[in-house]
Amino acid sequence: MKKGLGMALIVAAVALYGSMGRAGFGFSVKNVRGTYASTFHGTIDGTGVLTADGAGNIVAGTETVNDGTNGCVGSLKGSYTVNPDGTGTLTIHFTTTKTLFGACPSPSNPMLNNAAIVVVSDRKIEVSGTDLDLLESGTLTKQRPPFRDFD
Repeated sequence: MKKGLGMALIVAAVALYGSMGRAGFGFSVKNVRGTYASTFHGTIDGTGVLTADGAGNIVAGTETVNDGTNGCVGSLKGSYTVNPDGTGTLTIHFTTTKTLFGACPSPSNPMLNNAAIVVVSDRKIEVSGTDLDLLESGTLTKQRPPFRDFD
């Protein structure tokens, strides 16, 4: 009888821990905090940095983009969500600060970009664009000194 009760308690504890692991200890916006180097490729290629506040906001950033006809440098602001399974969304407002060549979006009319994200680790986020007619994919890699390649 004691053995059966003990086994039942162990099974219940494992089931409770498993459900808490999925619901109570999952990912959240708090997992995306700090400065990230960004690279993306597709219809437009670019690199830059962005800073996330851990509360769902992109509070600063800069990016250089090139679509083969236009080259632009701009500032970034935006927002993001993170679901318990690590998936989420990213919305970026790109405001042109410098035209390198071609015709860049007017600073008074920031370009809006939307993406799906998945948090891979405390250092890496994969990004895939979700805007119509704009094929994009890339990576956000957390910057932290000392500067060396961790991969």
